[in-house]
Formats: sequence, C-alpha cells, structure tokens
Amino acid sequence: MDKVAIVILNYLNYKDTMECVESIALDQYPAKEIIIVDNGSPNDSQARLEEKFRNHGGVHLLFSEKNEGFARGNNLGIRYARDILGCNFVLLLNNDTVVKDAGMITTLMEAYAPGVGVLGPRILAADGHEQNPARADYDVIRSALQQDLYYWRKITTIRFRQSSLYQGLKRMNIFQKKKKKSGEITRNKLAANSIASLNLILHGACFLLTPDYFKYYPFLFPGTFLYYEEDILTILTRKVGLTKKFVHTTYVFHKEHQSMKISIDQDKGQKSKYYIDSLKAAKKIYPMDYATLTKVYFQF
Repeated sequence: MDKVAIVILNYLNYKDTMECVESIALDQYPAKEIIIVDNGSPNDSQARLEEKFRNHGGVHLLFSEKNEGFARGNNLGIRYARDILGCNFVLLLNNDTVVKDAGMITTLMEAYAPGVGVLGPRILAADGHEQNPARADYDVIRSALQQDLYYWRKITTIRFRQSSLYQGLKRMNIFQKKKKKSGEITRNKLAANSIASLNLILHGACFLLTPDYFKYYPFLFPGTFLYYEEDILTILTRKVGLTKKFVHTTYVFHKEHQSMKISIDQDKGQKSKYYIDSLKAAKKIYPMDYATLTKVYFQF
C-alpha cells in the first residue's frame, strides 16, 4: 500500500488546523502521515501546535522562520514528505477544511491511474457552493498576442476593482448579487461526474499530487506568494502531458478564507498585489519550454 503524506499549512489560525487534523482521524486509509507546516505565524501558533501534537503519533511539525506564502510554504511539507518520509503521494489540504468522508483518501487513491498528475475531490464550501472543479476548459494554447491580452484583461479588472469608481458603484449596490436561501447548495454542473482532462482546474483547498507529477516537478511552482496557484499548476501539468482528475464520489467541507480573515483580509491593496504578481508570473512561464522552466524555477 502506498503511503500518503497530508500537508496542512498553518498561518495564525491554529484552531482550524487542530480541527482539520482531528477530522483526518475519521479517514480510514491506514498508510498516512500528517505534516503541519506553520508558515512563520507571529502569534502563539507554534506553541499551541507543539503542545497539541508533539506526542501525537503520525503528526510531524515543521516551522518556517517567515511566511513563505501558499506554494513555498507547502513546498516545505512536500520536500519533507518525499525526502524524509518517503511518500510518493502528497495530499495538500487547507487548514480550514474538514474531512467528513471516511473513505476520502482511499477513493482518491483508487481513482489514480498512470498519466494523472493531480486528483481532487468535491469541495463543499460553507455557503453551499460546490468549488470543484473550478474550471474544465482552461485555454492552454494561445498565441503570444492572445496571451498578452488574456493577462492584461485580468490585471486590468483587478485594478479597476480597487478604483474609487468601482467602490462607489459597489456602495450603490450596482453589483449586488441575489442572496441564496440559508443552506441552499449551489450546484456546479461540472461536479456531477468524474472528469479527467489536460485542461482541468482543480481548487487548491484539497488536491493529491501523484508520482507522475513528481517525475517532472519536485514541488509546486515557487514563484508566487498567494493566488492563482491552481491555474499555474495546470500550466505545469499541461506542459508535460499530465491530466488532472476530478473525483466526484468523495468530498471535503471547506470553511474558506479563515486564515485570510485574521491576516490580510482587510488589506485589499495587498491582496490585489499578490494576485497581480501571480498573474505576471503565469504570463512569464506560459510560453516557456519544460527544460527552461525547470532550470529557472525548480533547481535545488
């Protein structure tokens, strides 16, 4: 049986991390190791996590001296999982998720097949929204002009939303959305069946990296701090012909944005900067060939 490492990234929000770890006990897959990476939290997360898990078998604690962001923070756990624990499958799980299906890991592992680089389950958000798959039609083939226009449009949209004009229109409820009834589930038409595709975008709250992925890349793309990691992951897998697979027969619950609420949630300018920086990174690597990409970003 293949051993699976579960990497959970903590930043400030140790309470949700503890709940997430405790929920994993429900999962009946026997060959699993849990790795908690505290991403340089300036509060008492380290002390709290050590107190809770230092004598807990199967839980490994890693502590970063600074906040490395989503990808590089997870990469600390990925490298530990592969180099120290010898795990060829690594499940990245947001600390604000809760495992509710005892067969979740088993179902993902049984869905794996050669040529699949990443797998993801259904993700049910607190507002009832089905978050996976995020998209199934990622445009992976663009001309240089189309590429420039694609990222220019995204960056321009983000900057417009930070403008005083947009904020004024927002206060006038111009962009008001219809509220859903409490407990109402927003059905994602893509979530009705399992999908395997080169162009699939899987939500970053929960996904399984396979040996096929690690054959080409030792960890996640390290050139971003926050946001757009899912799209970049598809850029990477598409370059080497790996499919991503959505598995509709299992799920996790996602509280969503819990760490953000106690860190940068109110700093809209910083959030926009992170997003724009990630878009610029994606634009840069999109036309790169595999050899150049790995030489620039994936050398130890």
